[in-house]
Amino acid sequence: MRRLLLLGLVAAGLSACSPKLPESVDESVLVDAIGRSIGSPSTCVVIGDEKGRLVWRAGGYVTCARNLPTCDGAEATAEALLKSSAGRPARFFSCPNPAVAANTVGWAIGPVPTSEGKPHHTLTYVAVMEGDKALPGLEIQDRVERAFKKGGF
Repeated sequence: MRRLLLLGLVAAGLSACSPKLPESVDESVLVDAIGRSIGSPSTCVVIGDEKGRLVWRAGGYVTCARNLPTCDGAEATAEALLKSSAGRPARFFSCPNPAVAANTVGWAIGPVPTSEGKPHHTLTYVAVMEGDKALPGLEIQDRVERAFKKGGF
């Protein structure tokens, strides 16, 4: 019993230290807005803090965990790009996926926008789609940033 209590306290302490979404964000509204704007099994959206630590993830596990072309001859996962992109300017790009000739990959990466009247934050996002109907990176950026605003950012 003591061991279970101790494990519960350790878990609670660790989760209290982990990065979180801002209080102004309604996670259920954010999930719905992302799903309606770019949601599909081939979509992954991750948000990280100023150090690139994961704060929030949505989307298909397969897409989030896969190394996908980054359109510069390399491959990376969404979380790897999140770590290397924290605090950097927005960018978006699209390219064919050489592993599957009919598929394309679209990426949007940048600071999560802060709506007027909302508290400032230093969060970064990475959104990626892969498949035969993947949106171009610029379209992903537009749609995901509108979804962030609807979610409370």
